[in-house]
Amino acid sequence: MSTLDTARRAAAELLRESTGSDLPEWRATFVGEAHAANAIAPICTDEEHIESEDPSALDCCPEPVIPVDPPLVEYLVALLNADREGRWA
Repeated sequence: MSTLDTARRAAAELLRESTGSDLPEWRATFVGEAHAANAIAPICTDEEHIESEDPSALDCCPEPVIPVDPPLVEYLVALLNADREGRWA
């Protein structure tokens, strides 16, 4: 098993516990009082949290909310969602 496969499996276990899915959809989000997205997180499943109106990471959002340097946010979201779409074995 490759290092990437091992890392994916470990991440899948954590994500299954925190989000209910081993491959959740990811989004750009905000932590603190940032003016640009500065974190990534799984999409919030709370029906009352309309992310298009408030893209912040709120208490209702599943973990992990991961602070990221703003220039990397969109790249990491795209990378994680591409991995999700490619569904690994």
